[in-house]
Amino acid sequence: MTGRRAPAQPAYVLHARPFRESHWLLELLTPNQGRFTAVGRGSRPALFCPCLVRTHGTAELKQLSDWRYQGAAPLHQGAALVQGLYINELCVRLVPRFQVDEAFFGVYASTLLLLAEPTQQAPALRYFERRLLEATGFGLDYRQTMDTGDWIEPGSYYRFDPARGFCQGSRDDNLPGSLIQAIADNNWQPGPALSVAREINASRIQHVLEGRSWHSKNWVC
Repeated sequence: MTGRRAPAQPAYVLHARPFRESHWLLELLTPNQGRFTAVGRGSRPALFCPCLVRTHGTAELKQLSDWRYQGAAPLHQGAALVQGLYINELCVRLVPRFQVDEAFFGVYASTLLLLAEPTQQAPALRYFERRLLEATGFGLDYRQTMDTGDWIEPGSYYRFDPARGFCQGSRDDNLPGSLIQAIADNNWQPGPALSVAREINASRIQHVLEGRSWHSKNWVC
């Protein structure tokens, strides 16, 4: 019994590895079924290409009965390719299986396009990391402190706790509320905003992974 055949849906291949002769074990991201594993047959699947796939089977391991590329991959080489591998690893490690989230699928697709533009790479990665944390239930509150519940004020200083979020601090903590608010608004004009956002997101992700390895952590800007 093979189970119900699902309708065709958009997808991206997050990861592929050989699985028996001429078969591949694929991690797919879709808007209608979320992330799941499927077995496909044929030549090595291309990453970052928009696809249209059809699967069947009721178990966690789906069978890929049909797939067609719907366009070219926006990422081919250099920093953009490495950053694409980075966001794919984050999806595989953090996105729960079969968690349906059409909005996050759209964020992933748009991030691939932005990574193809060198000037957009760092802001795109910081936005993607934030939306990924929100989509998986680990988003941060950029408006209130987690220890006191007070509003974050631009003239005050705070510290970041990876397990909790932003907490009351002092000038020695060197994290002004104005910078937290700029990051919350995706305003990257303050000089250190991108680097601080990177540190915040990375420490939060590392906490969520509970010490598990994160191979691409140091690959990206």
